[in-house]
Amino acid sequence: MRKAEEIKGIIVLLLTTFIWGTTFSFTKLALLYFTPFFLLFLRFTLGLVTLFLYSHFKRQKILLSRSGIILGMLNFSAIAFQTFGLRYTSATKTAFITGLSVIFVPYLESVVFKSKIYWNLWLAVFFGFLGMTFLSADFSSFERVNWGDLLVFICAILYAAQIVYISYIVKKKEVFDLAFSEILFTAVFAFLFFLLFEPRNLPIIFIVKNSWPIIYLGVIATSITLTLQLVRQKYVSPTKSALIYNLEPVFATVFALVILSEKLTYFQTLGASFILLSLFISIPSFPQNN
Repeated sequence: MRKAEEIKGIIVLLLTTFIWGTTFSFTKLALLYFTPFFLLFLRFTLGLVTLFLYSHFKRQKILLSRSGIILGMLNFSAIAFQTFGLRYTSATKTAFITGLSVIFVPYLESVVFKSKIYWNLWLAVFFGFLGMTFLSADFSSFERVNWGDLLVFICAILYAAQIVYISYIVKKKEVFDLAFSEILFTAVFAFLFFLLFEPRNLPIIFIVKNSWPIIYLGVIATSITLTLQLVRQKYVSPTKSALIYNLEPVFATVFALVILSEKLTYFQTLGASFILLSLFISIPSFPQNN
């Protein structure tokens, strides 16, 4: 019975990871029509409504907390840097650079939980930064810097901080309450920044007509994947889960090739391979850390 549940969990996590891999291309498409903060507001508002309907159907009470506000701030900051980065770099490169957050987690854990940093992490960092250099550098002109890649790199650090914070509070709070609070306050912060920094002159008809990527991002890639992850990840070990999640940039690359016709150069392909290698090298450390 346990084995059958694990197989179902693995299949669901693979599906979830594939959907996450598609979000980079869909966000890139949505940015053709909407400004970044307005896009995030629409996406997470849709996700919030879907989660609320799910909780109402399950008759589940929702409690908001200060921890949820902090999670919302971290999630909003990370995804805002990622979304702005996508304006200036490709969906494929964004996926691989964001994946570096996996490597940063143990280092932040060592600060918060005083946990030991193992040798494989130093090796993972070496290959990770080597990969990012090959992926982001313009070898035809070393004077040029892709600011989109740097923005996504900041996003990866913020996602690592979010993961560590979740591991710190998850034993004290209900998971669904945290998830709902995170999406709610991400939407709130996105709305506030939209009001402060972006024009508000889009007609309703234009928004509705071009909303299909946002519906996908908000309903399928946010609330549904979050629910699937919460329901099924408990049947899969942390190591197997990490292996599955590390496939996200691979799925993102395939989807960006099909949808956006994105292609990597030889050096960028080498860099992406180094990053993927660094992610898998870092996995054995997870069961040893708190």
